[in-house]
Amino acid sequence: MGEQHVRRRTVLKGAVGALGLGSALGSTLAACGGSDSGGGTTSGGKSVVRMWSWYSDQEDQFPKLISAFEAAHSNIKIENRIFGTPDQYLPALQAAVAGGDVPEIFAPHTRALTYGTGGISADLKQELGDDFLKDFFDSANQEYTLDGKQYAVGWMAQTFGIFYNPDMLKKAGVEEDGIETWDDLIAAAAKIKATGKFPVALSCNPTTSSLDFFLPLVTQVADDPTYYLKLDQLKDGATYEDPKVVQAIELQQKIVKGGVFQPGTTGTSGDQAPQIFYTGKSAMLFNGSWTPQGLTKDATPAFNKLYKVMKTPAIAPGKRHWTANQAGAGWAVSATSKNKDAALEFLKFLYSADQYSPTMNDSNSMPATKSAAARIELPIMKQMTSWLLDGDGCPHIPFGPGSVAAGDPLAKIFDGTGEPAAVAKAMQQAVQNAKGG
Repeated sequence: MGEQHVRRRTVLKGAVGALGLGSALGSTLAACGGSDSGGGTTSGGKSVVRMWSWYSDQEDQFPKLISAFEAAHSNIKIENRIFGTPDQYLPALQAAVAGGDVPEIFAPHTRALTYGTGGISADLKQELGDDFLKDFFDSANQEYTLDGKQYAVGWMAQTFGIFYNPDMLKKAGVEEDGIETWDDLIAAAAKIKATGKFPVALSCNPTTSSLDFFLPLVTQVADDPTYYLKLDQLKDGATYEDPKVVQAIELQQKIVKGGVFQPGTTGTSGDQAPQIFYTGKSAMLFNGSWTPQGLTKDATPAFNKLYKVMKTPAIAPGKRHWTANQAGAGWAVSATSKNKDAALEFLKFLYSADQYSPTMNDSNSMPATKSAAARIELPIMKQMTSWLLDGDGCPHIPFGPGSVAAGDPLAKIFDGTGEPAAVAKAMQQAVQNAKGG
């Protein structure tokens, strides 16, 4: 799968590196290669709005959006810059922050709450109001909200599911609609392995990727989509040693020991897992809603017509199929730029009905708003988005200080070298160490 796709996993890989980035990056600002337009400046009498991201999914759509906006707003000039990857983007953003010259609109990466509480990002609840924000999926709003203030909005949502090859399931004697619970998946895995194939391809490399699979299990155990939001912030006494978290780790261990995944998940990258699936080595793939974009490019036309997707299994019959969902991409607005009002005007334009929905459809992306979700055209994307409209989405992106560090101890469950209680304790310690507490 091409590296240009916006992946939450790539974001987290960059987030791990971000733990070591500090104000020393301020001296590199001049080397970022950005626009000559500084914060709050004008160009030819126009207010300049700089927009920074790594969102190459819409690289063909952004010029059209900008042209349409500028035609209707002759006093505003938009300067869009797309960095190649999150790893290339984050140092430049950190340098801009350290230098006090933050772009008017920017992708906040996993630092949305940190930048918000630090006075760098504007409170969009105050600037745009609830009428604007209420159209976004709750999970997309929640990830950017702390203490009643919202510091970004979702651009592209994402959810996860089990992509599957119906022919391989049939050969193994597994009914397509027969996998409702994790026990059902474990039973199906045994039948699939008997045919000489891996049941489910999964990437846990980097180890933070394992959180994509695990954190919804925490919600399944708690049956509360707000539980992880507290755990992410270690708020209200929340701890990884809580019995709910330990029970979720026990469930994770049961799934691993049940032979559901291919060997070596902690050594399988985000590119390799889909390869295992579309080359016929596995019957299924656990992955995100960006998968159709990659399979369209990398797999055969015949395979693209063949594969399907099902919901993540539930913890028990009749229970909700909680699935990972948040915005893997979002937009924040500089709180200090003199051109903040112009930036807010452009942001509202991006999400207008005539612009946002066509942009998401043209780029085969999952929208972060309910109204745009109702207008999705790609069938498999429409199916996965319907789960969010049904209320099955739950948080899975660690925004709290040090939260990404929980992935390293969790890897011991996936490679079979750890036990739940000890891993829970190690996760708590890793997060506390990473946040400096």
